[in-house]
Amino acid sequence: MRIFAASDLHVDFGANRDWLNGLSPTEYLDDALVVAGDIAHRLEVVASALELLKGRFREVFYVPGNHEMWVRGESGDSLEKFARLLKLCQGLEVHTQMRSCGEWWIAPLFSWYCEGFDTEDRGDALALEAWGDFRFCRWPSTGEEPHAFFARLNDEAARPATGRVLTFSHFLPRFELLPSIEHLRFKGLPKVAGCSDLERQLRALNAEIHVFGHSHIPWDEIIDGVRYLQRPLGYPQERRGREFALAQIA
Repeated sequence: MRIFAASDLHVDFGANRDWLNGLSPTEYLDDALVVAGDIAHRLEVVASALELLKGRFREVFYVPGNHEMWVRGESGDSLEKFARLLKLCQGLEVHTQMRSCGEWWIAPLFSWYCEGFDTEDRGDALALEAWGDFRFCRWPSTGEEPHAFFARLNDEAARPATGRVLTFSHFLPRFELLPSIEHLRFKGLPKVAGCSDLERQLRALNAEIHVFGHSHIPWDEIIDGVRYLQRPLGYPQERRGREFALAQIA
């Protein structure tokens, strides 16, 4: 069994839906796919995309991204929507919890970004005025920050006694996985990019590979013995006509 990865499918764009529909119906039937968040913000679109992927791959692993937490024209708050997403995945047999896959254990890590991630204060706070999460996410008044809620869910996972471990999240686990500010189109990104709780958790699970998304910046780097990889489909204009291929990681 091979393992492939992608993130930021954003299938609410027609060109991205075309790519998804164009996946081979036969090539990946014995393989697994890791999807590191941001399929779409509408639940019915997420459901349709995951159902299609389940027909193309033997196993599909998924964590929601920030777009899935948007509440637009829906009842309830973002955590209630998260619960609906988990129920949807359970019904489709899409994995949102750690599970063995051949010689690998694949561990989804839920996440949200935290304020202290931008340790060098590189991000431009003024650029965040139009940031969609601040307008479309609706968090309940529990006194617990979103990043802490999701991190607590991950702490329930224990390191497997045997086998190799691949973890994945939507958000970045390390600040070094961002380019320098002059190379970022969106200058506010460092302030809404990731959370260091993820780094602690993937190390606790003894991960060899960590797949992430969110920044829409392709990445493949080994840091302190862990391979960090991002393969985003992203927005159509970001690809500028370039062909996109899934990343084979194992």
